[in-house]
Amino acid sequence: MRKIIGCCLIAVSLLACTACSGLDRLSENLREGAEQLGDDVVIGKSNALIAPYQSFEGSRTSDNDAFLATYDASVTGFNGQDILVADTDLKENECREIVIRYQFDSLDGDCQLIYISPDLEEQVLSESASGSVAVQLQAGANYIGITGTDYSGAIQITVG
Repeated sequence: MRKIIGCCLIAVSLLACTACSGLDRLSENLREGAEQLGDDVVIGKSNALIAPYQSFEGSRTSDNDAFLATYDASVTGFNGQDILVADTDLKENECREIVIRYQFDSLDGDCQLIYISPDLEEQVLSESASGSVAVQLQAGANYIGITGTDYSGAIQITVG
């Protein structure tokens, strides 16, 4: 009986050491991956949404609970997707209409204002222009963002 208990203790100890070293390796790999992203990368609500800028000068605010956002910046080399505001768990009784005011002053490339519905369908709300648009939020995950293709210029957006 003592031999069985002793073998079990040794096996548990070996497994614990192996698991710890595996977790340390995983942690180190994640840390290295995050460092490789660099300071000029913004990760949105979903880790799949990554937006690199060559330069970003301006300000942005976001209140996901109230579904409010402001974005007022001059950007260079925007190539990707950036989520401005998101609510990933909007209840049926919380659904409401929001108004988005936008202005794109393009120097180069393309930029679009987008809405991503709970079905993950992407709807283009505007392309390089100015104006306002109303969006009916739905139960589930709602995202308002921008996508750019080598975009340089000014972007002003107010979500509210």
